[in-house]
Amino acid sequence: MTMEAELREKIATLTRIFAMRGLLGIHGHISAFDAETGRIYMCPGFAWDKATTQPGDLFVFDLKGNILEGQGRRVPIEWPIHTAIHSRRPEVGAIGHLHSPYATAFAAVNQEFRPVLLQGSMFANGVPIFPERHLITTPDLGERVADVVGGGRAALLRNHGTVIAASNPEELLFVSMILEDTARAAVEAAALGQLDFLEPEDMPANEGARLADRAQAAWKYFATLEARWDRQPPIGSVALG
Repeated sequence: MTMEAELREKIATLTRIFAMRGLLGIHGHISAFDAETGRIYMCPGFAWDKATTQPGDLFVFDLKGNILEGQGRRVPIEWPIHTAIHSRRPEVGAIGHLHSPYATAFAAVNQEFRPVLLQGSMFANGVPIFPERHLITTPDLGERVADVVGGGRAALLRNHGTVIAASNPEELLFVSMILEDTARAAVEAAALGQLDFLEPEDMPANEGARLADRAQAAWKYFATLEARWDRQPPIGSVALG
């Protein structure tokens, strides 16, 4: 399998997994990047049935935002998120812009996001927030989002959604799921009392090695579930996703 075929297959599969889990719905999009060719493979955006996405459905962009494949179809309007971060950080092999409900809730309140679960220790230093209330529809806005993400794994977009930067699609799946899960736990636990946040010193020393192994295991698990999914919306998912 060529690199292009592999990236197309993984992004299509991940789009369907995120749809299965309620992290992609009418909104949102994800991408993979081939640093050798400079090509960005991106799933369709607004109003696309992401539960049925196949490799041939993907858009292909270059790093300047030129559409190489997919002309004539509805383009994800926030493509500058992907081009800006992929241009600045070629080691980032996959990016997600999600409207995941619990993580996005932290973009709508004046409260810093910090994890409350051990598996969320990768976010113990917090998650920065892009302070402007804008859809990211221009290269300049994309660059400003990239400034906020910096060298980190994620950022919140104020009153909007999330951005996740990962080494590959497998890691994008795992990091996105962990971000949403620890956000959910924080929202639910807040009803019981004061939250017990993790601190930077709670991060395991070997987190990098553990992340790669756990990301691969999570990919295998969710890809197996997706293969037998009935394409129905997840129970309790939000209307728009």
